[in-house]
Amino acid sequence: MPNQYSNSRSNRLQAIEEGKKTYIGSTACKHCGSYEKYVSSYGCYPCNYKKGVEKLLSGACDGYMTKEKWAENRERRREVIRENNKKYSRTERGKVVSAQKEAKRRALLKNQTPELTQEQVEQILTIYEECSRISAETGIPHEVDHIIPICRGGLHHPDNLQILTMEENRKKGGK
Repeated sequence: MPNQYSNSRSNRLQAIEEGKKTYIGSTACKHCGSYEKYVSSYGCYPCNYKKGVEKLLSGACDGYMTKEKWAENRERRREVIRENNKKYSRTERGKVVSAQKEAKRRALLKNQTPELTQEQVEQILTIYEECSRISAETGIPHEVDHIIPICRGGLHHPDNLQILTMEENRKKGGK
């Protein structure tokens, strides 16, 4: 038995070196009795070939990819990726947010921002700077919060802004 095994192994290695797909094995197939095997899977060549022909004749292979179908699918996948790239963008925090949702928020901010004097603009900037300073000093993240949320009709105005810890602000949400 060791001689047959080593002979089979050398047949397979030789077939690999020669770039062949099949080789002559040492054991017969239990279904058809053939010794011809695939180099890649050690499977019986005639049995697998027969199964493939049966699939072709039965029409089961009609759904297989042709070069044309492959190209169509590739283009369709690329189009889906393009659409998703338009639809989603990354925010500073790394979360994926709908670009449409971001645009709506920006529009709300614009619509909810009354005409501000230069002094009020400076007050808003001061509040944001103060928030950053507090976060840096305490090590606890803070956020500028709208007391009456913009989604509820509140204005982006210094009188409607307060500094809260991030945890408190997230709990509050749009309330």
